[in-house]
Amino acid sequence: MIILHCESIPNLRDFGNTVTADGRRIRKDCLLRSAHLGNASEEDIRYLQREHRLRTVIDLRTGGEREEEPDRAGSCLVLNIPIIESFEAGITHESTTENMPFPDLATLYRKIVQDKGCQMGFRKVLRACFENDYESGSVLWHCSEGKDRCGLTAALLLEALGVEKDKIMEDYLETNTTNIPKAEKIRDREMQQSGEAVRAQCLYQAYVVDERYLKNAWDAMGEHYLTRCLGFSDEDLQRFRDKVLE
Repeated sequence: MIILHCESIPNLRDFGNTVTADGRRIRKDCLLRSAHLGNASEEDIRYLQREHRLRTVIDLRTGGEREEEPDRAGSCLVLNIPIIESFEAGITHESTTENMPFPDLATLYRKIVQDKGCQMGFRKVLRACFENDYESGSVLWHCSEGKDRCGLTAALLLEALGVEKDKIMEDYLETNTTNIPKAEKIRDREMQQSGEAVRAQCLYQAYVVDERYLKNAWDAMGEHYLTRCLGFSDEDLQRFRDKVLE
């Protein structure tokens, strides 16, 4: 994992140099993840294209999120592949979710990975990543904050490449480095405005990750989720590994 720094694109990193269980490494400038690109500057997009070979952006957000903050992706190919089709408080970030009650995110992660519609979304995203021509350029995927839908997608891709779970969890929790300061400000502002401690803490949780969430998703996935639930073959996984591992 390589942390990348672009002022207008938060929570940005490259999976390059990540070591798999069999000792191979993910090639640099192939697989990137971030928060949304709605505030991305032309300069930062050009930097990613020039220095990290950015070619394709996969937007995991709902149509409502995309309308509120459209990606600024320059000349990149943008694929809109929502994991969740409509708003879901605690996960999606449309303005319509602001006053909705927040669910337990560990429970919601379980629901997402078991939902047939979400599985179809994951299948499409992973297929796009599997079939990308990495000699021509890299793929970046994102949701809104780059933590839940983006994090689950990253976990599935890393699993497909044979990365061990402790390293997958390390990447997942890295989001807190970026998001905890933001979450604290949001929680403090809510406390000042409403004095509602429970809601303030729920807002905080909506912007951070917790290992309990991903562990709950893994428990719900069971064994062989990529092949059993998402329908990929062992040959699909091997071809992907051959493309991006060295």
